[in-house]
Amino acid sequence: MMSGSKCKSSGDVAGTAKKHQVITMETKVKIIERVERGKKMVDVACYYNMNDSTIHMILKNKDKIMEHVKSAVPIMATTISKKRGKVMEETEKLLSVWMQDQHQRPVPLILMLIQEKAKSLYEDLKKKHSKESEGTSFNASHGWFYWFKARANIHNVKVSGEAGSADTAAAQEFPEIL
Repeated sequence: MMSGSKCKSSGDVAGTAKKHQVITMETKVKIIERVERGKKMVDVACYYNMNDSTIHMILKNKDKIMEHVKSAVPIMATTISKKRGKVMEETEKLLSVWMQDQHQRPVPLILMLIQEKAKSLYEDLKKKHSKESEGTSFNASHGWFYWFKARANIHNVKVSGEAGSADTAAAQEFPEIL
């Protein structure tokens, strides 16, 4: 393709916009390789029917993309996700087992108790895997717990607190008395 020619696309008509594209890691790597071989960004953008700014953003994140591809990410993946450490994965696995054990004994689980157990497990495992976890910290926030439930596929965790300690029998009788 010549660099002087204008690239025609479906978004060139006035009042229309290009459709949102999902770009796989494989395509991003090919774009990076083409530009590194000397192709102009404009030509690469035309070839892939993308905006120049999209190509620019891919090149700007080149190091992250290449690092992510080297870390055995499926080549058809579309996003760079945060790589979770071995200590964190093991912590969550053990916490999940602990929570199942507590559920079997009908022990009420309080969010603060789950968070403390998670911190305790993390610190123990951090000592065990000291080289891999240097400089990392973990505070078991509410956000972490929310995403942990999603990752562990936990749906019906009844985290008790003030609401969990309510007298449910009295609450059921109250409408009749009222």
